[in-house]
Amino acid sequence: MTAQASVPTRVRARIIGLDGARGLSCLGVAVTHVTGHYSPVTAHEWKTSLVGLSLIFFYALSGFLLFLPYVRNLIENRELPSTANFAVHRVARILPGYLVIFLLCNYLLQIAYVQNASMQPTRTEDGTGMITDPWQLIANLTLTQSYIPKYFQTGLNPSWSLTLEYAFYLSIPLLGMLLFAIARRSGMRPWVVVSMGPALLIALGFIGRAFVPWFTSLAHLTDLTEINWGANWVAVYTKCFLTNSDTFAFGMAAAVVVVAMEHKVIREKLSRRIRLYSFLAMFPVGLLMLVLIALGNPYSTSALAIVFALAILVIVAPLFRGERSGLAEFLDTAPFRFVGKISLSAYLWHFPLMLLLGRWGLMASDNLPGMLRNVALVLVVTIAVSTVTYYAVEEPVMKFAKRYRTRWS
Repeated sequence: MTAQASVPTRVRARIIGLDGARGLSCLGVAVTHVTGHYSPVTAHEWKTSLVGLSLIFFYALSGFLLFLPYVRNLIENRELPSTANFAVHRVARILPGYLVIFLLCNYLLQIAYVQNASMQPTRTEDGTGMITDPWQLIANLTLTQSYIPKYFQTGLNPSWSLTLEYAFYLSIPLLGMLLFAIARRSGMRPWVVVSMGPALLIALGFIGRAFVPWFTSLAHLTDLTEINWGANWVAVYTKCFLTNSDTFAFGMAAAVVVVAMEHKVIREKLSRRIRLYSFLAMFPVGLLMLVLIALGNPYSTSALAIVFALAILVIVAPLFRGERSGLAEFLDTAPFRFVGKISLSAYLWHFPLMLLLGRWGLMASDNLPGMLRNVALVLVVTIAVSTVTYYAVEEPVMKFAKRYRTRWS
C-alpha cells in the first residue's frame, strides 16, 4: 500500500450485482433441497448437492456488506455507525417475514417440522405438523431452536441459518466498538485496525472448528448426518457462530480490500488486477474445498467462504475503482435483481411448499425428467408465493423502519 490515501471514489449506496448474486444463491439452495428430498438417487448421480453450497455465499455477503460502513468510517476518521439504526434494520429485514411465514406454515398449513427434519426419510413429509409444545414454539419464534438439541432442525427447515446470521449481527456492533476504541487509544495505523476485525473472526472460526473432531469422538458419533444435523450437542456446535464466524470474516476481508481500492492506497497496477487475481485464485481454492469436502474435513466450509469472498471481488472490484463491471450489470438485470429482492421469502418458503406439493401428490418420480419437473414446479410456486409475502410484509416493514432510521440519523 502507498503511504497516503487519496480522495475515495464512492460507490453508490446499493452496490449493483450483489442482489442478483444473492438470488442465484437462494435458487441453488432450493434446487439442492428439492432434488435431494424427492429425487435422492438422481440427485446423487448428478451431484446436485454442490449447488446448495451457495448457502455460504449469504454469510460472505453479509460480512462484506455489514462490515463495509465500519471500515469506511474508521478509515475516514468518522463516528462509529449507529448501533440503533443497525439493530432496527437487521430486525426489520428478517424477523417480520420469518414470523409470518413460520406462523402460516405452523398453524394454517401445518407443514412445520415438529421433529428433527434431517432424520426423516426422503420423499415424505414425516415429522411435520403443528408445533404445540410451548417451549418449542418459543424457541422457533425467537430463532433459538438451533441452540437446543431436542428442538434442533424443527420449524422451518432452512431457518437454522438465520440463527447463525443473528449471531453475526450481534457480533458486528461489538466488534466495531472494539476496533474504534483501539483506533482512538493506540497509535496503530487505521488499516491495521480494520484488518483486525476479520482476522479475529477467522481465528475464532478456525479454533472452533479444531474442536469438532474432539466433540464428535466424545459423543461417539460416526454418521455424518447425525454429526452435522442430528438432535445432539455436536450438531448444535457445528452450526453455531463459534465454528462458523470465519465464513462471515472472509467477506469482511473483501470489504477491507475494496475500501483500500476506493482510497487508492493499493498501488494502481495491483488495483487494476485485483479482479483478475481474485478470479484466478478461485480455482485452486475451489479445488482445495472439494478435497476437504471429500475428506469430511470441517474446514471445507472455510475454503468455500474464501471462494465466495473472491467471487464478490470479481463482481464489484471495478465499481470501487469508479469503473463499470459487466458482470455486476448483468446480475443487476431485472430477473436476477427481482429474485434477489424476494430471496429471504423464497429461502424460507421453498422447503414447506415443496413438502406441501408432495402432500398433494404433485411431485414426480426419482429420475432425471422427474427431478427437473420437480425443480421447475417448486421454483415457480416459490417465486409466486414469495412475491406476495415480500410486498405484503417485508417491504412495508422495511419502509417503516427506514423512516425511524432516518429520524435517528
